Amino acid sequence: MLISRIETIVTLAAIGVLLALQPAPAQEHHAHQGHRGDSPGSASPDYRGYHGVGHEGWHESFYSRLKRKDNKTSCCNLNDCVPTQSRMTDRGYEVLVEGEWTPVPQDVIQKVTAPDGGAHVCFPKANAIYPKGTLFCVVLPPET
Repeated sequence: MLISRIETIVTLAAIGVLLALQPAPAQEHHAHQGHRGDSPGSASPDYRGYHGVGHEGWHESFYSRLKRKDNKTSCCNLNDCVPTQSRMTDRGYEVLVEGEWTPVPQDVIQKVTAPDGGAHVCFPKANAIYPKGTLFCVVLPPET
């Protein structure tokens, strides 16, 4: 009886050590709490950073005012900015762009808060000039 208890304790301790050694999963940092379609304010957790989706409701009041840090031009070219989701990983921030997690370079992070408090990303459609993963500007939700 004593030996089976010791074996159980040793087994549980080994499992605990194995769990502690597992890398932490990427932490969902900020699900966008913005809108669906053209009207800011109605909740939608399913934005995945698709080009042009959800842009219209924010262009005039928000996106048109964002400026790129590298060349001081607009982040938005009529449909480049969209609501999205963001998260923090052990390598830094990532945002959903065209449904894929994309690393966020520090130099594209805007030091502003979106009117809805959500994550937003400005990026060009991939082409010969701008490869997949190019980001113009990223707005992250405030830290909680």
